[in-house]
Amino acid sequence: MAQTRTRRPLIGVTAGTSTLMQGAWAGHEAVILTEHYVRALREAGARAVIIAAQDEWTDEEIAELDGLVLTGGTDLDPALYGEELRETGFAPDAARDAFETALYRSARRAGVPVLGICRGLQLIAVAEGGDLHAHLPADLPAHPVTGLAPTAVRARIEPDSDLALALGTSADVTAFHHQGVRRVPASLRAVARHESSLVLGLEARSGSPVLAVQWHPELEGAGGGVFARLLEVIALQGLPAGAGIKAAQAGLR
Repeated sequence: MAQTRTRRPLIGVTAGTSTLMQGAWAGHEAVILTEHYVRALREAGARAVIIAAQDEWTDEEIAELDGLVLTGGTDLDPALYGEELRETGFAPDAARDAFETALYRSARRAGVPVLGICRGLQLIAVAEGGDLHAHLPADLPAHPVTGLAPTAVRARIEPDSDLALALGTSADVTAFHHQGVRRVPASLRAVARHESSLVLGLEARSGSPVLAVQWHPELEGAGGGVFARLLEVIALQGLPAGAGIKAAQAGLR
């Protein structure tokens, strides 16, 4: 049986960096993360642990966390999947790419559940051997999201997925990206798509739980159920395979 918890789950949440533009610390680098992630996790019943790009975490260190959220942010460097950088106006952050890729792989080895959000989904896909549309306005013009403003889109969700347990088989969501998955690696399955064919949701086929969405659930009330589902997955760790889905379907979530 799953262990009874006496504290809130500790969820690692990745952050980027940016140069401060005003005040006494203008010109200095700052760790940047929108407060929406912290609030969504708190409302779901967890405590956020902010993780900035630094020296690599060991598997033992990351195993102290109950879950990991890979957040949105800058583009992934196309060099990670063998392509050249294009002039898109969106600059990659190679240091963050390398740090978060290592962090994700460590979480997988340690059995720590992972939630990828927007850039986080893209990073997971590439870390697992997939690749991306580097610039959707040119690569997939039918997709309405360009990365210039948050856009409402509808996700069509596979019924036999963790994501469907959180949201049902379709959901109106808020997306803000201009890259997206082109080739899904064999270790992952696409569990949500937009009508343009772009992948909007991924889950791991085996191993520790991975859920990733190509939108921003932290902008929606209580995370639109996605953060709550992450905590449910964490609580169900150690139960027999399939028990989580059966419990949810029986109304025991």
